[in-house]
Amino acid sequence: MKNRDRARARAEFQRVVPAVAAGSAPGESPVPKPRSGRESIESFVVVFLAFLIWSLEAEGFVIPTGSMAPTLMGRHKEIVCPECGYVYTVNADREVEAARPNAGAGPRILWGTCENCRFEAPLGDAPSFSGDRISVMKQGLSLPFWPGAGRVQLQRWDVAVFKLPEEPEVRYIKRLVGMPGEVVRIQEGDLWVKARDGPAAFQRPRRPLDHQQAMQVMVYDDRHRARALSPDPRWRRWSPAAAGAWTEPEPGRFVPGPSTPGWVELRYHHLVPSPEQWRAIRDGQRPLDPPRATLITDYSSYNTELSAADRADARRGARPWLQPHWVSDLTLALRLHVREPAGRLRLELIQGGWSNHCEIDLASGEASLAHGGTLLGPPAATGIRRPGTYDLILANVDGRLTLWVDGNRPFGDGWSYPADPRPVVPTAADLEPVRIAAHQAAIAVDNLVLKRDVYYTLEPSVFDYVSLDEAAHLEASAFFDLLANPERFARLAHHPPRDYPIAAGHYLMLGDNSPWSRDSRAWGRLDQIDPELPDQGWDDSGRASWEVPTSLLVGKAFCVYWPHLKPIWPEVRLGADIRLPALPYIQRMRWIR
Repeated sequence: MKNRDRARARAEFQRVVPAVAAGSAPGESPVPKPRSGRESIESFVVVFLAFLIWSLEAEGFVIPTGSMAPTLMGRHKEIVCPECGYVYTVNADREVEAARPNAGAGPRILWGTCENCRFEAPLGDAPSFSGDRISVMKQGLSLPFWPGAGRVQLQRWDVAVFKLPEEPEVRYIKRLVGMPGEVVRIQEGDLWVKARDGPAAFQRPRRPLDHQQAMQVMVYDDRHRARALSPDPRWRRWSPAAAGAWTEPEPGRFVPGPSTPGWVELRYHHLVPSPEQWRAIRDGQRPLDPPRATLITDYSSYNTELSAADRADARRGARPWLQPHWVSDLTLALRLHVREPAGRLRLELIQGGWSNHCEIDLASGEASLAHGGTLLGPPAATGIRRPGTYDLILANVDGRLTLWVDGNRPFGDGWSYPADPRPVVPTAADLEPVRIAAHQAAIAVDNLVLKRDVYYTLEPSVFDYVSLDEAAHLEASAFFDLLANPERFARLAHHPPRDYPIAAGHYLMLGDNSPWSRDSRAWGRLDQIDPELPDQGWDDSGRASWEVPTSLLVGKAFCVYWPHLKPIWPEVRLGADIRLPALPYIQRMRWIR
């Protein structure tokens, strides 16, 4: 029975990549690849450091699957949406089965859906690219020329490479979220942590801001509007709270109306067409259902891949639209144009009916942060004191408000507000979760971009909602009706929180693409020694299934040194996945956060 279970687990979860390097096993692990060089100053620095450390004590790997998307890309297709022009990625790791020895061809991914405008595009002719190639600093490595840095030791939120406890010959890559001696709780998409011993209450483990920003997922970029929706003003995501409060002299540029004694608001509405609505619009017809704002969920284009066989599978075929978990941690980015240094500006993010906002005095340049009606600390200078253009970002993530002005942070890492472990429920105000308000201010705003945080599900590929499984058999329009009704949505029952105690010398690992990541939540104990099967298993420590022992840690992923090549014109097709000429994708070379 154990052998059958092991075989079944391998067959279901493992995905191999072409040309598996010697000493590596197939699986959701990164696989060593030959090293590559880059030209250009930007890439030279990353490559030089990668190979400097590599030559001492580091390794290179390629990411085969999408369990860490969007931080790291596995095998995928990169698509320019034919409707809005937004560039998005779609998982294609199933196609790699075609390269396995003695295996049949993997299913070709034929459709994917844009996360920006929800248009489903045909992908049959689009090439699939291998995953990111990364460098990993080994655990315990002492960095040369930088003795003050000490030895490499994995910390919470680091992207870690480790050996899978069930099968140590397989290497996985996930984010380290639980440390020795802790209890990690997953509750309605968020992580909570407390000491394993003692009566301390659960607290939110707040991420470093570089990690927080790297893990953000696109909700809507107003610079990329769907062409077929533009003629109908009912589909405009940003609109004034009252007629004439804001005008739009050119697409995507908003200006507050004539001066009034009070505030004038511009509000975001999450108006995403359902598949039925898009089909009608594409066919030149008027949809039966009018546009209606819905709650923001854990939607990701990466998880919308469909093959021909998926269309006949009710659950698989629903994946492009059935991504149901409400996400309320949001980040707004915009460009502010100040004509006169007078008046006030307010940026507001709604969460469960609560207002989290930043207010800026455009005359003095001072800003304040508030949660509800409570100010969070003293005001701070922003540098916005004269006419000009400024890039602003306001984030409400992990119970913390953070402001960026031209890349600077006037409040440092931001101000935290008291964390409430009770569930946050959506309200009607969450259908307009982002608001920009002006008070007698001569300004304009554009380049509006909204992103969301990661949502951690209790289990991979299982909904957190007790009563939602039936929605897989509903028409998509019925599911969108549910998202458009916060009062009804709030009544959905949740599965109870799940706690993961972690022993000394052990860690907890989760993937960034939580709904589809085989990580600590999904492992068994195939590694445990069974007295009846002495030749099976290797571990007699009694570890919990979700724990990774220190002895299995390999190291910390620190840079993407070689993304896929980017085809350029005239893009001559030499095979299903080969396009020439192609250039190095320099923009995707980066430090891993």
